[in-house]
Amino acid sequence: MKITALTTQDIKKHNPRCFIIYSDNILESTNILDMMSTGNRFLEIIGVSYEPIDQPIYLFKEKNNNSFICIKVAGKYENWNLPENVDSIIHFIDKPDFVIIDSIDGEGVFVGETTGTANVGNSQWQREGRKISAAEKGIPMIYQTYYSGTDRSMFEQKEIDSGTAQGQVREPTSLQVINHLIYSLRYSTPSLVVYYPNPEYDKIIGFSRDNFSRELLQNYIAICLLYKADKSYKSQKKAIEAEIYKRMVAFVIEAVNNRKEKILRIEKDFPIEPIHKILSTQSEAFIRYLVDFINGDAVFKDEFNIASWDYKSFVPWQHRYNKTPLLSKLIKARIPLFSYLKGATKAGFVLDTPKLIDILDLIYPTDKGKFAQKLNPKLPTLVIPTLMFQKKDDKYIYKVDPGTGEIVAFAELFARDVKNGKAMNTLIYVHVPGPDEFSTTTKLFRAIKRYADCLLINEKIYEF
Repeated sequence: MKITALTTQDIKKHNPRCFIIYSDNILESTNILDMMSTGNRFLEIIGVSYEPIDQPIYLFKEKNNNSFICIKVAGKYENWNLPENVDSIIHFIDKPDFVIIDSIDGEGVFVGETTGTANVGNSQWQREGRKISAAEKGIPMIYQTYYSGTDRSMFEQKEIDSGTAQGQVREPTSLQVINHLIYSLRYSTPSLVVYYPNPEYDKIIGFSRDNFSRELLQNYIAICLLYKADKSYKSQKKAIEAEIYKRMVAFVIEAVNNRKEKILRIEKDFPIEPIHKILSTQSEAFIRYLVDFINGDAVFKDEFNIASWDYKSFVPWQHRYNKTPLLSKLIKARIPLFSYLKGATKAGFVLDTPKLIDILDLIYPTDKGKFAQKLNPKLPTLVIPTLMFQKKDDKYIYKVDPGTGEIVAFAELFARDVKNGKAMNTLIYVHVPGPDEFSTTTKLFRAIKRYADCLLINEKIYEF
């Protein structure tokens, strides 16, 4: 693609509305702006100024009028004294790939996260903290990933590096979309995921995917910028959001193979009510409502409260973590533990919190009495086991992934209601021994600090 070189004076002549894009590195930004420069429904690229070369400015013309916008590439986050809005996003839990702000008021306009791999295996929840940083700030966000990929989490790194670890072809879980839908409702802002085709792997599992999501991504970024400058673009913005949500929901309710029969993907991944029924029988009405709601054109409707969980639809919690000291003792005490699938889910919950408190007092006598102060007996309690450390020789290695994203994902899914009220206590259990003193500056600890009502490390309560 050839783009006309401009001077800064050339840009100033058009009196454009200006935006700034910050990112992990300059290529993250230029790749996004190059993508927006070809086949964009709303913007036509005029040229780029390279004065200076490490801070290029892209100039676009709106296609339906004679107005202009420009986007300055600021590049790497660490190279700037960041505006408060950007600084708070990247230091919240984990920093996203790029953030676009309005140069006039410094407000966030768009947050993006793109990846060249599918969200499967250990990478399934890796970026969840980045999504919440945008949602909580009320900034539209898109996460771009792939419909399918290979899960190589069962292999050692040397096997992956050598190319001998081919892995199993897998698809993202329905929970990825479900969490985005909940974030959109809870934080009243667009939280979106778009899937790109991965033809080789898609074909292996029996799908032929279109490439329309690439167009949706570039056009949605453009419309968010235009809407910031001119609210008359609201209808076009809502139309693209509706199309993206439609494709998200279609992914979770499409038919997939399950042994010898076809079932909906959500029935395989998350057969929980009421979201299963709402998405499978009222998807069009739900999407219309959701788009209106996040744009301030509808009030909250309880009939579309997808996170008002029916506990009767959950099943007993079964996982390899049941062999850890805490969970094995809870099982021995015959306290009912529940989760969303019969298989090996990584988080579960207890409905009878008073009984849980009594058992915890017995298991941890030196902390007796503290659990009643940390856990509300009137609420169920979410239990998230996590691997915080891994010992190698005489050193402890911090394992920030996938634990960080799992804590965010499960706490947001179950411990908060759709209006962001507290729905469950959150008990985070570090199920491996660690050092007596450890770093509290990692993104994993930031996630723990945000979500944990009670944290157990080295088989005792850790006080924040």
